[in-house]
Amino acid sequence: MSVYDIWPAFACTVLLLLLARLPVFGRAGFASTGFRVSSIDGARGFLALGVALHHSVIYYQFIRTGLWAAPPSQFYTLIGQVCVSFFFIITGYLFWGKIIRAKGLLDFPKLMMGRFFRLGPVYFFTIGLAVFIAFYRVGGQLNVAPEAYFLQVANNLALGFFPLVDMNGDTGSYTIVAGVTWTLRYEWYFYFALPVLALFARSNGKHLPFAIFLAVFCTVFALMGAGPDWTLFTLFALGMVCASLEFEDVLLKLPPAALSSIGIAVLVMIFWTCSTAYQPGVAVLAGVVFYMLVSGATLFGLLTAKPSVRLGDISYGIYLLQGPALYLVFAIGPVRRFTQISDAGHWVVVFGTLALLVVSALAVHIFIERPGVQLGKAIDLRVNATG
Repeated sequence: MSVYDIWPAFACTVLLLLLARLPVFGRAGFASTGFRVSSIDGARGFLALGVALHHSVIYYQFIRTGLWAAPPSQFYTLIGQVCVSFFFIITGYLFWGKIIRAKGLLDFPKLMMGRFFRLGPVYFFTIGLAVFIAFYRVGGQLNVAPEAYFLQVANNLALGFFPLVDMNGDTGSYTIVAGVTWTLRYEWYFYFALPVLALFARSNGKHLPFAIFLAVFCTVFALMGAGPDWTLFTLFALGMVCASLEFEDVLLKLPPAALSSIGIAVLVMIFWTCSTAYQPGVAVLAGVVFYMLVSGATLFGLLTAKPSVRLGDISYGIYLLQGPALYLVFAIGPVRRFTQISDAGHWVVVFGTLALLVVSALAVHIFIERPGVQLGKAIDLRVNATG
């Protein structure tokens, strides 16, 4: 077998779904908000695992050549990029949906506090682990001026708003977290834009035309070559369009099986014909797939199955912790040598790493992520009570 064969990725996913069936995973999850779409909750776990599989294959060449780059495989390149694209669409969908339901009356300080306590605890834990590993890799001593080291660590702890920098003279520190924090910067851009966007949601007749206009505007700029960021902005806008269409009940009235078939067909087309997901045409196709989910597609029940939803509940931990998990496992000498014996050996280690990642994400969810969210809510209640 080749490390770039597709079937091991599906085999790992099936085995991880079986793992998520264990009763202990029943402790995953947050209290329902009343506006959750179960298929989208279930999709999150697959998206996080897709990014982890992408980086697992990158590690194949990284441990052999030291090169950290997209793998020479269309499937394993796209699986990471497409999954990240859907995360951006989901963000646009969720927050624009909240704004529409609130008639554009956005409590921005409360939203930002919620985001801080939702994203911060797991992020600080992950970066703290990366700081420790980087310090250990250079001999456990300070190799730069104390003030420079402080600025490096502070930059990397800024909840992803700034690009990661090397710490304490350890080149390639970003590989410890697999570089995944770059997506959070665009999430923050979107959050900070919400007060302006909310102005166009104060009337039921404006939010849908505005969302469509914004999606077209961003797509045109991306097509004009204004920069790769515009494709990412398009993804947020497409999520907003889906939220507006759902609110206005402009959905496809087809059986779930038909919607799932359309969604799968579009996904196959993306993976079959495209070399990168970060282009406007692929963004639009991803938007079509997401519209199928909003309309009721469940991929034949896969996305609403209990193990899928459980993995979705811990997807943030899976996403952030994949770098440290891969680094720590592949840093073990015998394991590293075993993966270099054969491609099959590499996939055996990858599955073990992903299983460890999922279990670790569950623990972090229970002991760090969920308490952080609860703390944020408690502070908000106290502020409102004293205000």
